[in-house]
Amino acid sequence: MTAHEYDHVCPDPECSVAPRVRTLRTTMEKEYSLNTFARYGTALSVFLLMASMWFTASPARAATPTGVFQPGACMFDLPAGAIEGRDLECGWLEVPKRHAQPDGPTIRLAVAIVRSRADDRKPDPLVMLQGGPGGSTIDTYTQILFGPGSRLRDLLDRDIVLFDQRGTLYSEPSLVCQEQLELVERTIEQRLTYEESDRLSLEATTACRRRLADEGIDLSAFNSIENAADVAALARALGYEQINLYGVSYGTLLAQHVMRDHPDVLRSVTLDAVVPTSVNYLLEVPRSQDRAYTELFNACAADAGCRAAYPNLEQSLVTAIERLNREPARVPITDTKTGKTYNAVLDGDSFASVVFQIMYSSSFIPAVPRIIDDATRNDFRVLGQVLPIIVFDRTFSLGMHYAVICAEDADFSPEDARLEGVRPFIALDGRRSLEGYLERCNVWQVDQLDPLVDEPVSGDIPTLVLSGKFDPITPPEFGDVVARTLSRAYVYTFPDTGHGAVGSSACADAMLKAFLDNPSQPPDSSCIAESAGPRFISPETVIFTPVTFALVTLDAAGLAPLGAFVGALLLLLSAWIVWPLGWLFRLITGGKAPEPSVGAAIARWLVVLAGAMGAVFVGITLTAIVQMAVANDATIFYGLPRSTMLVATIWGIPALALAIVVCVALSWARGWWSGIGRVYYALLALFAIGCAAALAWMGVYG
Repeated sequence: MTAHEYDHVCPDPECSVAPRVRTLRTTMEKEYSLNTFARYGTALSVFLLMASMWFTASPARAATPTGVFQPGACMFDLPAGAIEGRDLECGWLEVPKRHAQPDGPTIRLAVAIVRSRADDRKPDPLVMLQGGPGGSTIDTYTQILFGPGSRLRDLLDRDIVLFDQRGTLYSEPSLVCQEQLELVERTIEQRLTYEESDRLSLEATTACRRRLADEGIDLSAFNSIENAADVAALARALGYEQINLYGVSYGTLLAQHVMRDHPDVLRSVTLDAVVPTSVNYLLEVPRSQDRAYTELFNACAADAGCRAAYPNLEQSLVTAIERLNREPARVPITDTKTGKTYNAVLDGDSFASVVFQIMYSSSFIPAVPRIIDDATRNDFRVLGQVLPIIVFDRTFSLGMHYAVICAEDADFSPEDARLEGVRPFIALDGRRSLEGYLERCNVWQVDQLDPLVDEPVSGDIPTLVLSGKFDPITPPEFGDVVARTLSRAYVYTFPDTGHGAVGSSACADAMLKAFLDNPSQPPDSSCIAESAGPRFISPETVIFTPVTFALVTLDAAGLAPLGAFVGALLLLLSAWIVWPLGWLFRLITGGKAPEPSVGAAIARWLVVLAGAMGAVFVGITLTAIVQMAVANDATIFYGLPRSTMLVATIWGIPALALAIVVCVALSWARGWWSGIGRVYYALLALFAIGCAAALAWMGVYG
């Protein structure tokens, strides 16, 4: 497969390989170039597509957008533990297809209201806008808000309103292009040239466009101006005097259009991973990507553990790309919905695209150096767990994506992109991507919006502007661009996040809460200084063991070492039962225990200590696994977070086992205990050795 296939991935801003694998749900947003798209177009268009949107302005705006809200049953599977009516209330917002024609045809937007648990719930809700364009707000944020370890819902004392923007997953009509996913399924195991992949992708795009047209869908009605009017109509239909608006990626662009066209409905605005109206985002993609790689390589070089483990990280990436382009790898990936496993082709350009997409996810940034290092050894086991989330995403509306992009951003030439100084593999893909967008917009044929959409938005609405240092698609400078024309903007960059800080950073969540409580003043940002940046996965930070990977993938054979350890430990801990029972038996029968020697007493305490240390190891391991899964920490794919206590138990167990063996040998030589006692202590020594051997089998000493 070519880079096409991995260029667009999960459209959620938090799709960070996090909200979708709750063995490790990651949330990786997506967007980027459409040209490197082909087979995996649908899914991959998800990852890079999210931030891809820009200017807006539209012919014939409605002065006062209107809509009618009709309560109804939730149109999606409820998250685990959620109860309709208590936690969620759903319904449909019926709005004009074109707001300037209020008596014309209508469409329906899916709405889900997440009820606050607070006793003193605030009257103004938080309305969330997903990115893409084309991502499903409901699909993404119900998983995030109700997922394990979620902070936002408990943190905020106001309802959270989610609605799927026109054309996206649950709204009607939906512009999801099944043709692209079918193309992925047909060709995922084929090695195609870039030209072949691009041709097939373009054919699938054309087929989708033809089908939507045959269904009578007016694609020119699916743009950011109508989308912004939907937000105002939603607020009025639900009876809110004002709302707090949150947008991520394309959602920030949409939020700016609401600020310009319908400011009266807004109490505050939060822009997270910012897309300015005044910058042609598509032309900046190669430079934004190049900047993110520079930040990554510099951060690794500045980290002692990362530098020692991956001393030539950039060259390793280039070498892996070149080798895979010559000799593509085969990576088994499983479609979790159908259960079908594919032996996918992964070439160098595809690998580069996937690494780029992974950098969207804050929780996966610490793993990127290790993923690159894995590729140099042809080890794609972890990548094989991430790819299905990217490749088989069925929630992204590619049709809506093109409708918005082509109406607003197709007014460029590929020659306009600034590629000087950009890494060669990025520059090549960037040029192809721009050409691909123009080809697909030529197929989509939607009306162009007024050039005024390119003008910066100005005003005095309190606005929180958030950026991530490692964001590969919307760099922090974009936040500065937007803030220049906003008189009450508070601008912050997080040193450890990628694309979208809220939901992936406890600091960002706390700042959002403080801002919503009092938008008239900057939130307390002291928590930003407490982060030193990503904690890269390296031998200095992680005790590598394949057992955690086996647990994530439910590989029973891979869990055998841990099972062996637990079994040996339970036998060792039997002494904690046998000894008290022996004492009780002697007490009842009136028997007398032999006078213990100092050596025998030491041996007993060594056994007790070894058992306790083994139990501590199991406790630390299970706790760490749960914490990593809840936090979507990519470390779980590689091993356990290194800590002093964990290291002490790992090395203490074999040391104690050796000491027990010595004591048992002395017991036979000096006649400690009875014969049965010596045999039992010999067995305990074997159990202790078994624990140490199981640790070695787990690879923790490597």
